[in-house]
Amino acid sequence: MRPLTGGADDAVALAADLLAAALAAGLTPYLALEVVARLGPEPAAGLCRAALAATGAGQRLADALDAEAVRSRALAPLLALLAASERSGAPVGAALGRLAASIRGRLRRRAQARARTVPVRLLFPLVFLVLPAFLVPTVAPVVLAALSH
Repeated sequence: MRPLTGGADDAVALAADLLAAALAAGLTPYLALEVVARLGPEPAAGLCRAALAATGAGQRLADALDAEAVRSRALAPLLALLAASERSGAPVGAALGRLAASIRGRLRRRAQARARTVPVRLLFPLVFLVLPAFLVPTVAPVVLAALSH
């Protein structure tokens, strides 16, 4: 099932879930980033590839993640969590799950707000297209009959 809104928020939620699964499987943050760079959704995968390339050039992983977080506002929370985990060694799986749930909740609220506007948007075709198409065949014969007498 495709999400309704799409975009960077979906990529962050999917990447957070993928990272949480990789970390829960016992991978290090570096290897988990490689998994996301290979299999993740494109905006997140591109930033993970850039962070891995910076790491390959000699930069620390946490510093590379911080640099990529500055470049992308949408992925900044995800990359900041990973950088903090890399620096402190604290497990980050639960925090990634909460981040993904928070983003999905925001997407769900946005979709529900759009769904609430559907009746208002349907008034125009109803009033100007459907109602006249119904009234012309039902009222026109009565009016024509009254005018002919």
